[in-house]
Amino acid sequence: MQRALLLFVLAGAVLIGLFPRLSAGPGLDRPRAAELDGLRLVSWNLENWFDKYDDPYRRDEVTKPAYINESRQERCAAVLRELNGDIVALQEVENRFVLQQFVDTYLSGMGYQVVLVEGNDSRGIDCALLTKLPIDAVTSYRHRKFAGADGGPQRFRRDLLRVSLGAPLEGDIYVVHLKSQHGGEAADIVREAESAEVLRIVRENGMRDGGYRAVVIGDFNEVPELPTITQSVEGGLVDSMAGTERYTYNKEPYLTRIDFALMSGALASEVATAEVINELGNHRLEACSDHYPLLVTF
Repeated sequence: MQRALLLFVLAGAVLIGLFPRLSAGPGLDRPRAAELDGLRLVSWNLENWFDKYDDPYRRDEVTKPAYINESRQERCAAVLRELNGDIVALQEVENRFVLQQFVDTYLSGMGYQVVLVEGNDSRGIDCALLTKLPIDAVTSYRHRKFAGADGGPQRFRRDLLRVSLGAPLEGDIYVVHLKSQHGGEAADIVREAESAEVLRIVRENGMRDGGYRAVVIGDFNEVPELPTITQSVEGGLVDSMAGTERYTYNKEPYLTRIDFALMSGALASEVATAEVINELGNHRLEACSDHYPLLVTF
């Protein structure tokens, strides 16, 4: 009798232990994190982060200087060490090898895994991610086809890089670098189509679920008041830095905010601070890149 009672109690304890897992939604193999206290998310366009080798399949030597030197790598690494992001979204990186070498040489000991998938850009600049969190999956949308406002076929001019991360985020980071302003109205059509497709993809992947944690982050090449951004916000994404007067593109004569961290509602509700970092101690940010970094804390 005592043995039967003990087995009954133990079985009940096991079932009770399963309840949080069964209520966790998708991914029943682990409970969803209750909060993101202390998590740090960074985004930075590193401006023409090319290696010194000529890629015969890319126009990778049209910039001046054609590659990053050691002093700029040291300056950028010092900034990244101080920002100490748990997740770092990067844009304008030529390839995985130059990024991995940078991490191994200048950011060793920080625990970063490197994610980079070759995209569509003719110069070879790609979206990338550094993360201290476990990686569940990586998806490239470089082959995705969609239509622009003029009815013409479009694709992401670089890529939309989706990295699904484990605890404590338990969500998706979408790294973007949308079409540049070069090309006038034709460029606008591409960029707005890219933005609309990003929103469609985020919805497909779970934003209809009120608990979906996702951020679309990076260089949108557009100011907050125009359709590339407004259609995303009207579609349900939250501009975590709305209202800031700080700009992210730091070269004259533009000085505009074109970098964003657009959040799903669930993730936006957990944000502690979200800011453009235009000053950071004695670091010469303008000597690192033509963009200032973004920092979101939870």
